[in-house]
Amino acid sequence: MMKPEIKSKLDNVFSYPFLQAVGKPLPASVTQVNSWSAAAKMCRSHKWETCQLMARNALQGFTEKNWDRSQEWNPLADELRPSILSFVDSLLPKFPLQGKALKNVKDALSWDIMFICLEQEYKDIVEPFFYIPVVEPWYAAGHFPCGWDGDEFPDAWDGIIRGGQLMVF
Repeated sequence: MMKPEIKSKLDNVFSYPFLQAVGKPLPASVTQVNSWSAAAKMCRSHKWETCQLMARNALQGFTEKNWDRSQEWNPLADELRPSILSFVDSLLPKFPLQGKALKNVKDALSWDIMFICLEQEYKDIVEPFFYIPVVEPWYAAGHFPCGWDGDEFPDAWDGIIRGGQLMVF
């Protein structure tokens, strides 16, 4: 059963103005992506997927130090998945995406929302270090975080960003 705190987090995330500010000017603290086609391609780029995988692996690594809690990972993901997929499916028809671009954005959004919730779930074990502080604020502002401008995060990443910046549409 999903904890009330996670349900609240998910409801909060679902209330964001998703993708409503894409294409609008951004601060120099991020690298601006200027089109849906570029964003849809970037969000499935090898570099971005590697960075996200290293962030997921780091989160899972921190949680595995608490065996009992780590056993909650898959059941929570299984419980979250239908709500997240339903939300993303209802959201995307409003945007000019089709085919592979649509699938790329759908997958990226779904995984990001999932890992925002997982960072929330395990914040008592490890302070959120990527999805909540780096990725989530851009969704909350109506943008689409879709890549990494800089070196890939290393294997066995410790969660500390040492250079580079998010790419955002």
